[in-house]
Amino acid sequence: MDPVGPEVTGWEVASADGAVCRHPAVVAECADGWCRIPPGCFIMGSPESELWRGQYTEVARAVTLERGFEIGQFELTRKRWSELVSVMPEKPEKVQEGPVTCKDDECPLRYATWFEALLFANLLSARHEPPLAPCYELSECRGELGRGVVCGRVDLAGGAASVYECEGYRLPTEAEWEYAARAGTRTAYYGGDITGANPEARYDPEPSLEPIAWYDVNSGGRTHPVGTKRPNRWLLFDMLGNASEWTSDRPVFREVEGPVTNPATEIAVRTDAPQDLRVTRGGNAAGSRYQLRAASQNYPSSDAVHRGVGFRLVRTIQ
Repeated sequence: MDPVGPEVTGWEVASADGAVCRHPAVVAECADGWCRIPPGCFIMGSPESELWRGQYTEVARAVTLERGFEIGQFELTRKRWSELVSVMPEKPEKVQEGPVTCKDDECPLRYATWFEALLFANLLSARHEPPLAPCYELSECRGELGRGVVCGRVDLAGGAASVYECEGYRLPTEAEWEYAARAGTRTAYYGGDITGANPEARYDPEPSLEPIAWYDVNSGGRTHPVGTKRPNRWLLFDMLGNASEWTSDRPVFREVEGPVTNPATEIAVRTDAPQDLRVTRGGNAAGSRYQLRAASQNYPSSDAVHRGVGFRLVRTIQ
């Protein structure tokens, strides 16, 4: 399926302090469901002119990622989960559901807590040939995997200084996720800018989204098998829409502009707040146009079991 978005041969932008952000050429390199993303710099966040932007959560700044990584070409599917875990996450009674539940093998997995995404990443690391050192150490856990596991403590395994140093599979940082989703673009969506005739009309189709995403206008209130919309220039599918995706990070309110390198929040569970919030990205099949912007964020609790949230994994290229 042909990708959407302009060809990116590489670009650079100088900031006010004279620093130069250089984005590499976007060349797809995918095999066996994984795509390699090279290190580079990009502009994270959104311009002040972007409709629906978060004033304090989307301050545009240059972000440099010094380590390349491979990322799942597709959102984790129900089939892939079932290959490693015998219990399929299901909708709790208290969670509202749309008119149709997508239970096809190739539909994105949903209803997994943030902790379960970490546990699955460790399982995938152990199944790798050769086995990879796990990224996470989880303790004080309760519940059965697939039934809403919650843990009281999470640490990086093996004394890793940051998630970027992990050998095994893990959740992406916010920066990695947005860098991969944008594929060199700086528009609201990788398919283009907001172009609806009436941008305030929530249920009007968005031409820049229709080819690339399942969202509230075209999804029928349900997720769909992965890979049925067109990918970005890295050949990544469903980065916007279908299922929202867990990242490893807590929400950060960026009130000050400025370049940053390898940003990531601590992986440890917050015990000094009512909830340990984690960022999800990409919006979902029930999300509106503003929620599917590449810079948009949501902040469910790490123990949340949500009908719209799934995940895809990454691994640092050693």
